[in-house]
Amino acid sequence: MLRVFYVFILIGNVQAFAQTNVSGGIYQNTNWTISGSPYIINGPVVVFPGNTLTIEPGVEILINNQSDSSIYIETRGTINCIGTDQLPIKIRTISDTTNVGWQGFVCTSSQGGILNADRFDIANAFAPFSYEAPLTNYQYTNCKFRHCFQAINVGNSVELSNCQFIDNESAVYGWSNFIINNCLFKDNNTAVFAYPTTFTMTNSQFIENQTGVNFASGVFDSLYISDCQFINNAMALGYPNNGIIKNSVFNDNTTAIQYAYGVEVTSNEFMYNEIAIEASIAAFVHDNQLINNFGAVLISGVTSPQNSPQIFNNQICDNITYIVNNNTNMNYSLLTNCFCGIDSVEIENKIIDGYDDITKGLINYQVYDSTCTEVLQTVLKFNQTAGLEEEFFQNVKMVNPVSTVLQFMQEELVTSIIVADITGRQYELHSDNANCFTVDFLNSGLYYIVGINNRKASYKFLKI
Repeated sequence: MLRVFYVFILIGNVQAFAQTNVSGGIYQNTNWTISGSPYIINGPVVVFPGNTLTIEPGVEILINNQSDSSIYIETRGTINCIGTDQLPIKIRTISDTTNVGWQGFVCTSSQGGILNADRFDIANAFAPFSYEAPLTNYQYTNCKFRHCFQAINVGNSVELSNCQFIDNESAVYGWSNFIINNCLFKDNNTAVFAYPTTFTMTNSQFIENQTGVNFASGVFDSLYISDCQFINNAMALGYPNNGIIKNSVFNDNTTAIQYAYGVEVTSNEFMYNEIAIEASIAAFVHDNQLINNFGAVLISGVTSPQNSPQIFNNQICDNITYIVNNNTNMNYSLLTNCFCGIDSVEIENKIIDGYDDITKGLINYQVYDSTCTEVLQTVLKFNQTAGLEEEFFQNVKMVNPVSTVLQFMQEELVTSIIVADITGRQYELHSDNANCFTVDFLNSGLYYIVGINNRKASYKFLKI
């Protein structure tokens, strides 16, 4: 028994130190197998036209960057680099493994190159997978991108599921359709930088990034962010627009949401941020919890009352520096927001408006009890009638989405509405017949109903 055990140890040792050195051209169909793993890449590798390199699940590829950081693996034929959930393909440099140390995979499509990759763990590449002609759709599942310069450069659309992006300079960059589900972005300089047509993200985490998600342009079609966590980022979410952000957690960020415009922010938690929400043109901020932030709501970037954000039904409690900072010269009525039992003197100390700086507008508010159910006092600094029934048109039911006719389904007659697009441009519409409005002249996209029967409102519909 002792001798058999000793033989097994020898076999194990031999297998542990097996490796294959690779560089140069691949001129015939080739398999990289677990038995030959790890594969040490000592110089550039090129798969020539008509040939296929198949990298089996579980293979480890080590880039010998000790003397050369310009190594790449190019395909003018076909590379299949597809692992499994249990056996991902692992690729990294040998030395200095927290920095960029090689070029990555290169697909030369003009010579017939095809590069298929999924379920891998790739690290230290300048561009992990570079395509001469961008793919129509980048689809990655259970993949890891670590310590790369630009992990994914999107040319048309990307679908990411259960992926991790760790310590990249730029994790996901490009345009135009994004679907991200159950992904982790941690320690990146920029996690997502998007020029989006559509952007859908669910159940994802952004932790300790300099920038979480930044929208470099308006979302042409729709934005949907739900059930995500943004924790300890310098900027968690920048310039979101034309959609909805809901059921998410924003904790310990320098700025949680920067410059929200034409977007609905609802049912989220904001805690311990330096700035929780910067609300701007046509934003709808409602039913959120903003607790223990340095600054809760900053209003900015608005130049006309018609474009003002709607801020209502939020719990804004125990914030340190300010509850609301009105960085515009317009007045706002925030009567339905609860400040959790503090009196009007303390509220005034934490509202920055025209009482503190004559260049700013004024803010009306109400004092609620600690349960946010009973109004104890109404403070009107400018001429407006208090009370929810006169401030907001409530309990709206309508057919949504719509193509040519917007129809309300309720007993109270709706005779006029004010509709705003994401730029803040408004349209006053009058009913054609009972509760129906012609909207076929509107372009396709998301719209907001900001007024009904000469009362404020905060509803949205999709024009198709």
